[in-house]
Amino acid sequence: MMKVTAVEVLPNAGLRVSLGSGKKFELSIAEYLDAPGYEALRDPALFARVSVEEWGNGVEWPDDIGIPVTALYRLAQEQAGKAFPVEQFNAWMKRNALSAAQAARALGLTRRTIIYYHTGAKPIPVVVGLACDGYEARGKRAA
Repeated sequence: MMKVTAVEVLPNAGLRVSLGSGKKFELSIAEYLDAPGYEALRDPALFARVSVEEWGNGVEWPDDIGIPVTALYRLAQEQAGKAFPVEQFNAWMKRNALSAAQAARALGLTRRTIIYYHTGAKPIPVVVGLACDGYEARGKRAA
């Protein structure tokens, strides 16, 4: 399990996160600033007060505002081009009218894995995004 050991503020709603494994990553959480419950983080003084959550399971700010490490890592992977964006994956499922079980069969994955991807609980490997594109391309040829 990933544990946050340190967090630093970067410009433009950015964070540098250090993990217990020694790995570090950077990301922007700008997309969070318009989400319900996160609006207060638009205040630079409050944003600068970020800290590691008590057990290392994420980062937090005063007033019970926090982001779990899994969400931070997934977002960092997406921003670095190392993961397929959750929004695009969910749009693919919707466009193709696929349930989690149907998407799992189409991609050769387990239903549980699809649910992890659908909810953003785990980063989606780029190869899965390519498989989604291939699924649609194959369907368009058959049509």
